[in-house]
Amino acid sequence: MLIKLLKYDLKYMLKNMSVFYILSLFFAITTRLLSLPEQTIMLDILGKISSGCVIAMIANIVINTMMRSWIRFKESLYKDESYLTHTLPVTKSDIYNSKFIQTLIFFLIGFAVVLLSLFTAYYTPDAWTTIKEYIRTITIGFNMSTTFFVSIAVIVIFLELFNTIQCGFLGIILGYKRNSGKEGFSVLYGFIIYLVAQTLVLGLVFAYGLFDPTVMELFKTGTISIDVNAFKTLAIIASILYVVIILSMSVICKRVLRKGVNVE
Repeated sequence: MLIKLLKYDLKYMLKNMSVFYILSLFFAITTRLLSLPEQTIMLDILGKISSGCVIAMIANIVINTMMRSWIRFKESLYKDESYLTHTLPVTKSDIYNSKFIQTLIFFLIGFAVVLLSLFTAYYTPDAWTTIKEYIRTITIGFNMSTTFFVSIAVIVIFLELFNTIQCGFLGIILGYKRNSGKEGFSVLYGFIIYLVAQTLVLGLVFAYGLFDPTVMELFKTGTISIDVNAFKTLAIIASILYVVIILSMSVICKRVLRKGVNVE
């Protein structure tokens, strides 16, 4: 039954997100094509407009993946659609797991479309060389490999955004237990939970720093010249903590859901 739930959730997200994927790739292609011929003032203007649309669509992909995930969660559990959802022979855990997996899948798809759009629109050997040199300048300063730097940056950003969505899920669950002002309290609870999660990550990193002077030095120094091993340790610990918090919050969400749902 989890597979069937997930199928409907994926159809909903694909229906709402496909337009942004298509437009992002379309404007990426037009940006590339407009940069190929000999430039005139008109082509240059059209190219800049198309380039702006690429950036706008990329921002829309990220924002709408988050917003649509929250809307789908709310509609399935608390709005008109919830009357059907809660009559299905499925557990609250299956319902939540479907939303969790759906969000993860579309975040991965969104990241892939963003990267493909950027590559299509802006890749040139010279631009790629410039980017590599810029990243290499940073990584040489930190004395670390370029692959590690890029990989950990992408992972931390991905986990941070996914954690934000999860905070929104828990905020909705708690907000809709109220008798009134449910949407307002959902936003408030979600924001508070997000602040708590961020504080928890920072606090646990600080606690680790009590046993590792190199990490603690990051809290004390105001200079750019930091210990590279401390930076690597910090990035890895932060990633692990985000994973633990995301999984722990998932367990909390399912436990709260099992206590009952107030359908509107």
